[in-house]
Amino acid sequence: MATQAEFGPLTRARGTVLSGGVTGRLHRAAVVRIGFGLVWAIDASFKWLPGFLRGQTISDELGQGSAVHTPVIHQWIQMWHGIATTSPGTFAVGTAVIETLIALGLVFGAFSNLVFIGSAVYSLGIWSSAEAFGLPWNTPGITDVGPSVAYIFASLALMHAYAGSTWSLDTRLRPRLGRLAWLAGPTPEEIQQRTAHPAPTSAV
Repeated sequence: MATQAEFGPLTRARGTVLSGGVTGRLHRAAVVRIGFGLVWAIDASFKWLPGFLRGQTISDELGQGSAVHTPVIHQWIQMWHGIATTSPGTFAVGTAVIETLIALGLVFGAFSNLVFIGSAVYSLGIWSSAEAFGLPWNTPGITDVGPSVAYIFASLALMHAYAGSTWSLDTRLRPRLGRLAWLAGPTPEEIQQRTAHPAPTSAV
């Protein structure tokens, strides 16, 4: 019986022949996904520290509104500052839980598409409130517009790269989700089919 190595550039998964290029790309994307999840895990660990968890630093975290006078953005930041300071402990615990769930979803590859979208939306929320889009951009010594903007694009890039399709729980979850299968990353077989049979384009 031929071994997997004898297939050369091809590998088999669930009876479907996958090209070595597809599997290699998916594995590299999975490595990046796991690394990104570990970064989120570090972020989440900071949120579980007593100072943040008790809401003692919330006012400072969302206190950028006084320095940003751009219409709408100023009101947006002030709104979140008001929500957070109304119940700082609850807001802090909610933040810690969300970041922990994102980290776990990325590391274990569970409900990947949902996690990628949620990570991007959540990062946009942080960037637009706590980081105030990095405004004002004319501040002396400013070096960036806030780190969370990179999290937005990283999350969307990983979803586009099908980073939840290998080395993940999604390989077991997706077939069982039925109509909610879109919450998980596509299987390698589905990606192979999309690559081999791209959607037809209309003639111009």
